[in-house]
Amino acid sequence: GQALLCMCMMVAFACIVLLCSSLQAVSSFTSHYSRSRRVDIQQQKRINVECFQTSDATSDDSDNYFHHLLSQFQGDFDNYHQVIRDRNHALTPADGGGHEHIHCTLVPCPHTAVTHEQRQNNDQWILAAFYFNGNPRQIFRFRMYKLISPQDDDSNSNNIDGEKVRMKLHTLSSELEQQLRQYSDQPCTWWRETYAVWLNSINEEENESDDMRSDKWNTFQSEGIQHLVSPLVGCDVLWDPQWDPKKHAYLNVDEYGDDTSSSPTTINKNNNVDGCHATMEAGAKGAIVDSISLIPGKRILIKDELSLWEDDFWINDRGYDPDAVVDDNDGGGNDEDEDGVGNMPFVYGNRRGVPYKLERVSCISTENTNEGSDDMSSVPLLLERTIHKQELAWTLGEDFREQTEYKEKLRAVE
Repeated sequence: GQALLCMCMMVAFACIVLLCSSLQAVSSFTSHYSRSRRVDIQQQKRINVECFQTSDATSDDSDNYFHHLLSQFQGDFDNYHQVIRDRNHALTPADGGGHEHIHCTLVPCPHTAVTHEQRQNNDQWILAAFYFNGNPRQIFRFRMYKLISPQDDDSNSNNIDGEKVRMKLHTLSSELEQQLRQYSDQPCTWWRETYAVWLNSINEEENESDDMRSDKWNTFQSEGIQHLVSPLVGCDVLWDPQWDPKKHAYLNVDEYGDDTSSSPTTINKNNNVDGCHATMEAGAKGAIVDSISLIPGKRILIKDELSLWEDDFWINDRGYDPDAVVDDNDGGGNDEDEDGVGNMPFVYGNRRGVPYKLERVSCISTENTNEGSDDMSSVPLLLERTIHKQELAWTLGEDFREQTEYKEKLRAVE
């Protein structure tokens, strides 16, 4: 009996030792995981901070504002949450007063072949695409924007606009648009493809030395891009650190007529210190252009105001038919004359004058870790895309979602 008792005590002691070792291992793993998790979170925060990092400060306020704008005007934006709120308030697109589900992708041209000092006052080209339903295969508009530093704005020789940054709008050549559509879900490759289209247009191949490649990339940026696009005359947009109380009146409007905290209208209207706001240089009269993508050959009167913050991009883009006027009872025109268009029929845009309120989904960085090196063999380098809002990452394309998830998301906004 004593032998059996001793054996039981020895087994119990061994179990206690084993339990203590297990607890220590679990504690060690938990501590390691927690530290790793903190590192991951800190790393993500660091990436996000760098995503919005502006250039070194200078004594010129206009230059500071220009680079601040560039730091924000990049990445992916989506208005899915706005559409959900619309449907919850029984608002549907077009005549129903609601919004379509749209996504905007802004891809800055990388400055891989110039030094930091050389690009301090450089103008910035940006490729832009807009698509429906979180599907990059449904692009309804491609644009090329050129943002011009106030110091280099020849259209503002008298500096009457101070810090305002001019943005010129362009359409793409059919060859370029066709090429980019093949890579619609890979925006970080768009500038590589644009460069390849340009090389092909001048009957050049990308097989030269690093020095020649570097020079050619600089030529592409300074001269080549403009040969792949056509300007939208009269559609220049002016970005301003100050918002216009009349043109940006939507900043102070509760779009649903309630005080619910879910309304996005209250997010930024009192936080305009770091905001960037834009209006058309053409003013209240807008600009008439020939439609290319929506209704080929049709003239459209466009009006546009923009507001941009670190996490949000509001687009108040409207299009009207200047060649038709509808009767008041037809219901197809603009009931309110605040836009100065009378009863011109809407072509696109929100009928209630509420901007498309897009939230930032990602950041797209043009920074190059090899900047300043002599190795130009990979010019232009691929850009880096960092997810900023994981819950909207599914809007970036098939690589970021399961098909069942996509169907469920779309069903919620039908």
